[in-house]
Amino acid sequence: MKKTIINLTVFIFFMHAAKSQKARIGFTAGSTIANYKAKDSGFYRINELNVGFTAGLIINIAAGKNSVIQTGSNWVQKGTRNNAVAGSDKVSLTINSIEIPVNFLYTGHSGLFVGAGLSASGAFSGKLKINDRSESARIGNSNDDDLKGFDFGANVVAGYQSTRGFLVSTNFNQGLNNLTTRDPENSSIKSHYFGIRIGYVLKSRKS
Repeated sequence: MKKTIINLTVFIFFMHAAKSQKARIGFTAGSTIANYKAKDSGFYRINELNVGFTAGLIINIAAGKNSVIQTGSNWVQKGTRNNAVAGSDKVSLTINSIEIPVNFLYTGHSGLFVGAGLSASGAFSGKLKINDRSESARIGNSNDDDLKGFDFGANVVAGYQSTRGFLVSTNFNQGLNNLTTRDPENSSIKSHYFGIRIGYVLKSRKS
């Protein structure tokens, strides 16, 4: 019920923003380079980067002469991998998430933009592969799960948008929530990823 109310609220907000005379809707797709930083008993461990895919809808809402509020809904693949070393297992983890960012952008006359904001994301599926064995990742809040599903993050964005609407952008997202389900008092897992996207922004509706 709680998820239904949240989804309905997000849908109403997007529909209201899309009808605004100052809003422009766009579509993006690209790649993510992701990882998890894990701490266990005071020791930090960073595995190898995991390359994934991202695609979604963006809504740019004019907030001033050179200011834009950018939100939307993106499918983002996160994850990590650890290649076998000295007899250890070869492990890879890919997590599929829906991410809703709210970024405040400064836009220049040259088409360049830069900004920052916050994001909320919810994981809905994943795949854990150990050597040649593959299984679905367990997402939830119990001790038997691999990761918690909800994450709150901080976002930094930069890019270029042409007058015709073609877009290229990059972002770095740092997860703020501890995603571990086991012994959260002494251990932690935090997500981060770098995204590269291209896309197209539709022209705004005329009055």
